[in-house]
Parts: sequence; structure tokens; C-alpha cells
Amino acid sequence: MASGMAYFHPSHVRAARRSLGVLGVGLAGVLALWWLPMPWAAGLAHYLPLHLALETASIVAAVLVFAVAWVTPERSAAANARLLGCCFLGVAVLDFTHMLSYLGMPDFITPSSPEKAIDFWIAARLLAALGLLLAVLLPWRVRPGLSPGLLLLAVGAYVGLAHALFLPRPDWAPRTFIPGEGLTGLKIGIEIGLVALFAASAAVLLRRMRAPCAFDAPALFGAAGLMALSELFFTMYAQVTDAYNLAGHVYKIGAHALLFRALVVDGIRRPYAALADERQRLESILAGTRAGTWEWNVQTGETIYNARWAEMLGYRLDELAPLSIETWRRFAHPDDLASSDAAARRHLRGETPWYEHRLRLRHRAGHWIHVQDRGALRSHGADGAPEWMFGTHIDITDLLRAELERAEALHRLRQLSESVPGVLFECRVEADGRVVFPYVGRQIEALIGCRADEVEEDAAAFYARIHPDDGARVLGEIRLARDGLRDWGASFRVLHPLHGERRIRGEARCQPREDGIGEWFGYLQDETEAHRDQERLRLGARVFDASQEGILVTDAAVRIVNVNPAMEALTGHTRQHLLGSNPRVLGSGRHDAAFFTAMYAALARDGRWQGELWNRHASGEIYVVKASISTVLDESGRIEHYVGVFTDISKLMAQRDHFSALANFDALTGLPNRRLLEDRLHQAVGNARRGKHLVVCMLDLDGFKAVNDSAGHAEGDRLLIELAQRMQHILRAGETLARLGGDEFVLLLVDGDFRPALERVLEVAREPVVLADGRRARVTASIGASAYRHGVEDGAQLLREADQALYCAKRAGRNRWMMFAPEDAVEAEPPRA
Repeated sequence: MASGMAYFHPSHVRAARRSLGVLGVGLAGVLALWWLPMPWAAGLAHYLPLHLALETASIVAAVLVFAVAWVTPERSAAANARLLGCCFLGVAVLDFTHMLSYLGMPDFITPSSPEKAIDFWIAARLLAALGLLLAVLLPWRVRPGLSPGLLLLAVGAYVGLAHALFLPRPDWAPRTFIPGEGLTGLKIGIEIGLVALFAASAAVLLRRMRAPCAFDAPALFGAAGLMALSELFFTMYAQVTDAYNLAGHVYKIGAHALLFRALVVDGIRRPYAALADERQRLESILAGTRAGTWEWNVQTGETIYNARWAEMLGYRLDELAPLSIETWRRFAHPDDLASSDAAARRHLRGETPWYEHRLRLRHRAGHWIHVQDRGALRSHGADGAPEWMFGTHIDITDLLRAELERAEALHRLRQLSESVPGVLFECRVEADGRVVFPYVGRQIEALIGCRADEVEEDAAAFYARIHPDDGARVLGEIRLARDGLRDWGASFRVLHPLHGERRIRGEARCQPREDGIGEWFGYLQDETEAHRDQERLRLGARVFDASQEGILVTDAAVRIVNVNPAMEALTGHTRQHLLGSNPRVLGSGRHDAAFFTAMYAALARDGRWQGELWNRHASGEIYVVKASISTVLDESGRIEHYVGVFTDISKLMAQRDHFSALANFDALTGLPNRRLLEDRLHQAVGNARRGKHLVVCMLDLDGFKAVNDSAGHAEGDRLLIELAQRMQHILRAGETLARLGGDEFVLLLVDGDFRPALERVLEVAREPVVLADGRRARVTASIGASAYRHGVEDGAQLLREADQALYCAKRAGRNRWMMFAPEDAVEAEPPRA
């Protein structure tokens, strides 16, 4: 049963189990009555009062369904619920007429009879089946423009038509029941059709329960299923008073009750639960953003701050009492006050929709923190003057530092990329679909004719240079790579404003981010000459021999018939050695049979293939080439030769790998940086959830600032490098030491007994470091640790907990480690040495 419940979304499992249980019992009842001896299922004595009671119960349930749907406020009631309510009001009216028309009841306009009652029964069930199916097929949402009165009018017209057809002339309708013989084929067929309609509604709901629903889908599923089972009974009875007829009415009451429950949940319970959830969500968002909040009375100066606002400055809120706008001004940097006041005045005059400003606030420890200050005026006094403003303070110190580090890294990357052939680039698809180049080498202007800054925010300038005949194809290939988050490669022509038509080869590997946005890292290279060489290959051996690219020609049986000198140099094999051989003699063994099958399939389909090949040099060295293979056809269209052009890109691949390393490792210590740490921490948390050990440690050097200030930054860097090497040396395989910045490090320990490792780290940190002038510098380390346990959300939580434990270690005297315990969690921002 548990494995079966995996089909449903977790939000539906409990309710779905209950509905499936009800349907299971109902199906068992159907099977039991089906196999019971027929004498037992014969007509029941005194069935008329019982029928009145059953129909009254179902009518009351249907009216309650309408009442709940009708009185629920329009802003929270889905139009689907109103549709069901109106339909089941019509069902209640038709069931009431069905009850009055039952055999044995006083004449109602025309004599009561089984057929008259059945006609109104069928009209009621058809309305219920169609209403339910339409409600579950339509998206379940509020539709303010849909008038409930029009729905009610449409249902009223249907009910009126049914009465006009069946009440005055019941003999008008085809026969559905023959006393002494039972149901006609028409009646049974109609009931089977109703079963199919209800079953279709149940099937739609079953599929929708694989995802979260904005309504009680399991209860509606149970109601549709019970209605289908109910209609099965009405294909079995031979007398209108037998046990099958009775069971069908009982199942119908149960279905109405489940339907009522579904609309009560959707129309009454869910809106109130949503309000509570919304409040909790807002509180959680505020806590999760780590934002300091403020409320400022513009007229009186009264100001209210939350605890996080004081915490960012290194204080408790009660330490700053009494609180007012002057509290904020006391901590603000004098150079930032004037511009902040000017921004606030512009907002209060209505010139800007909100107040926003970046400023510096003095921390208790004496340093300045950078804060993003945002707010808006939300109320006015009785005289219309501005009164209360509400806003937030967010500490962006680390963000600004990261932006500076990124700018420096980008500058270094530009210097490196300008020394390699071609153009290296980073491409990204934004959430709005725009293609941008956050980084592209300046050589793009010489290669294509557009400047690097023209494509940083929008690739339109790049697209504009593509040859019109190639534009649609290249854009299609880019869309395929973007939509499938896969590697991109293309060869195309561009129209350079100075050099005319040129052919460009582009390659990029996709690295999808966790947020679903694709990033591509690759290069653009001018292959104009190579392409012309391929076109002139059949015109003369002189061009063939002079080509700087390795060229190999085989016959249709894939036997080498010619190679050029560049190919000899590239492979290390002489021409005589290669002639008559299959090109597989050059292979490295890295490509499987499927790779070459796909390659030859592309050649057969397109007449050409381009890609990367890993080959083995005659010396045994592995190298990678960019290969372009084409088919040469004879006059009859049959393959005559295969021509391959090969470019050694081993150095380019090595440079690309080098750039990737720059993005993942700390430039000073060579340790993993924050980006690589996040990846390894994510993997470690995944392993911990599968039973492995994980302890996350935050390490801060005690006394490092004094060394850095007294001996200089160069000696401080020397100390960091030395300590990083020491700590890296004592770690076990599978453990990670990363540098976040400054003297902050993170340890990921995967051994169950982590204490010896932490003691070793403290020990090597205490050992003196010899500086350039012979002096010995001594620092110690404080470590906060947090172990993975059940209930931990992610690695970020472990880092926060380790940071809190680090604060406790520093407060306890430093030169020690402390383990985080949930009951000892602190609110304060840890100080830094």
C-alpha cells in the first residue's frame, strides 16, 4: 500500500488513502451483492418510507453542497465549486420530483409510476455527471468575471426542460422499465454511460493528484467513484424495491457526503488555513532574509527596530534603548547621512515610489558594515501629512566584497584570454529568455565585428553579424541547446564590417545551474581558411599539402588513401605507415562503438560530421583534435571518398580546464573556494542523508589581524598559505578544507570520530610561522562544528550552526573547538578576530 501511495503527491497521500478505502469497501459491497442469491435480493417490504428517507438524505446533502458553494466569498471560491453547487441544486430539485413520482406516492400532476420516477432519476444523474466532469476538467481557480447567476439560470433551464418533458406526458419517453420483466436495454445502456462519465471524472482526478491541487481532490475522487459504483447497482435491479435499488441510493448518499466535504474544505477550511499559512510564511521569509526591519514615525521620530537590526551592529536590542530615529543616525556614516536624507525627502514628496539607499553603519567592533536601506511610506496622519514609513536593512558587506573579487577575477581572466587564439566566452540564458555574454574576449571585435560591451547584456549585436543564409539554422541550434541545456557547436558565416564574409566555428559546453538557468563556456574561432581548404580539396594536391590542418582521405571502404604532411606531424605516423589502414589505428580507445555508429549515421544523413576526437600519437601521448569529416560523392551520387580535417586543440582544452580551475579554487591558498565548497557540501549532505557521517566546521584564526596589521599583508598571506598547507596535510581522504575569504576556513569532516581531527587542526594552528624577516608569528584557531542529523534542511543550515558554535568558542576563550547544540543556539553575529 505504501508503494502504491508513492503515485500520489505527498500532500494528497493521507486523504487519498481514506478515499481509496471508502471505494474499496464500496467495491466489495458491489461484488457481494452481485454474488448473493437472487431470492435475498428480491423486493423489500415497506420500501416506500425507506425510499423517502434515503432520497430526503441525498437531497439535503445536495442542497448543502449548493449552500456551501454559494455562500463562500467570491474572492476565495473557485468557479468550479460554484459550478458544482449550482448543478447539485438542480440535482436536488430533480431528485425531489423523482421521489414524488415513485410508485406508491400520491399523483403529482400525472400518475406516479416507475418509469416516471426513472426519467427524473436519469435527468438528475446526467446533470451530476456532466457538472462533475466539467468541474474537474477546468483549471481550479477563482474566476471573478463568471456570474453565479448565469450558472444558476442555465441549471434552472435544464431542470425546467426536464419537468416540461417528463411531468405532463411521462409516456412520451422511451420505455426504461417493464413490470415483471425489469430494466430495458435502453435503461441499462444509459446507466453504463453514466458510470463511464463518473469514472472519467475519477480518472481525471486520479491524474491530477500526482501534483498539488488547490482543492480537496481526494474527496472529489471518492465522490466520483462512489457515484460510478452507485450507478452500477441501477443496472442490476429487477424490481424498484429490491436490495440493488436500496444499495444504489445508499452509495449516492455517501457520494454526496464526500462532495459536501470537498467543498467545505475548499470553501471554508482552506481559506482560513491559507491565512494562517500566509502569516507563517511571511514570518519565515523575514527570518530567512536576515533583514533588519524598522518602522519610523516621520512626524514624531518614534522608531521601532527588530532584534536583527541591532544584531547586525553587534548589539542586543535592549542595549540600544531608548530607540528613535536618532539611534540610526548615531551609527550612520557622516558622509552617507546627507544623501540618505535627500532620498527620504524625495520619497516623502512623492517623487519616487519608494526610498532606497546604500549606506555604512558602524559595528560595535569598530568596523563599518554596508547596508541596503529600503522603505516606503504606508500611512498618513489625519491632516494628510506623511506619518509612518516601514522598511528593512540588509547587510550587503559580503555581497560588495564578492562583487569586488569577481571584478578582479574577471580582469585576470580577460588578460589570460587575450593571449590565446580565438575568443573565449561565457554565455547565459536569463529567466526572461535573453541571451547574454557576461564575459567575452575583446578579440571578438576583430573576429566578428561587434564590441565585447555590445553583447554583455544582449546578444542581438552578435546575431546581427550572422550571415542571413545561416541565421535561421544557427538560431535553431542555439534554441535546441538552450531548451535542452546541452552543449552547443556550430559552424557559420558572419558578415564582418571590415573584412567581409568570414566563417566562424563555435563550441561551448553547458553547465546547468541549480536554479535551472543554463550557462555555456566555450570559444569562437575563425575557420574561414580551413573551410576554404576543404572546398578546394578536390582542386589540387598543392593546397592539400600546404594546409596547416591535418587532412586524411579514405575510400568508400574507409581505407586511408592519402594524408597531408600536417596529418603526419599531428599523428606522428608517416604517410607510408598509414596508407591502406583504417583510421581506427589513430584511436585512443576513449570512444566506444556507439560514438562511431552515430558519426557514420550523421555522415550518411548530412554528408558531414564535426566534433572532437581523442587520438593517440605514435609516441603514445593522447591528444584531442577538432575533426570535420565530409563525404565526397561521385557523379552518380554514391560515396567515393571521406575527407577529414583535424585541428589539434589540446592546448586550448588545457587552457579551458585552467580557467575552470580559476573559478573553483582560491587564488592565494589553492584551496577550494566558496563556489566549489557549495558543490562539495551539497554532495556531502546527500551522502549524510544516506547514512554517512558529516561534520561541518567553521574555523577562524585568532590574532591574525594583529599579524596582518603589524607585519603587512604580504606576511599575512604567507601565514595563511602556510597554515592552509598544514591543515590540508593532516586531513584524510574525502575530507575538504576550503577558504571563504580572509582568515575564515570551512572543514567538511566525514569520519565518525571527528574530535582527533579538530585537535590536530588546533595543534598545527598553534605552531609558529616563520616570516620573511625571521620573526615568528603565532596565532591560534577557534572552531565551531555542527554535525548532520535528522531534520537538517541543507548545508547552509549546518554552516549557520557552525558559525554560531564558532562564536561560542571565541566567547569561551578561543584556541578551542565547540560543537553546536540546538538548545544552545545564539542569536548574535559572531565576532571576527
